[in-house]
Amino acid sequence: MAKDPAISLDQIIKGLAPKVKKVIQENSKRLWEHTVSRHLAGGTTADRLARRSGTLARSTRPLSVTMEGNKITGGLGFSAKYAGMHIGPAGSQVTIRPQNKKFLAIPLPAAKTAAGVARGGPLDNIWGPTFISKGVIFGFKKGTKKEYQSPIPLFVLKRSVVVPRRVDPDAHLLNWIKPQFIADLSKVAEVGP
Repeated sequence: MAKDPAISLDQIIKGLAPKVKKVIQENSKRLWEHTVSRHLAGGTTADRLARRSGTLARSTRPLSVTMEGNKITGGLGFSAKYAGMHIGPAGSQVTIRPQNKKFLAIPLPAAKTAAGVARGGPLDNIWGPTFISKGVIFGFKKGTKKEYQSPIPLFVLKRSVVVPRRVDPDAHLLNWIKPQFIADLSKVAEVGP
């Protein structure tokens, strides 16, 4: 008696599912490693962000591979709340406006660490007495290695800032992983006699 083709096809599909799941898992991990080492490290360029605090890189993870019915999904997730400001279509921009105040306080070099992260906010007491002149907050930068006698510019006040998105999910991530992903899937799909 000949084998039922529907049963044979069902067995092939059941055998392929774990292999496809593994390919998606491996490629999700490969994409994560590439994204963190290539696009979230180094100097800021058209397709790269300088790492300052490292929060965005630490929050980037390969997604758990899931299977619902005949659909297997995986990929890459960015859990930092500000990831959407930096990751999006090439050439697009995000405008940041203050939520609860009239102005954004953008730290100037004297208010930043060597990595470019603000040492504190404009209302923190580490600056000593502060005052505003011509849209700039001045203070005395106390509590650091060097205490200043004369006021120094710490923050510039802006109504909004525009941030260009630098990491394009299609151009920089999917197009990079696609050739290897297709090659890996092709190997899995090769069914011998």
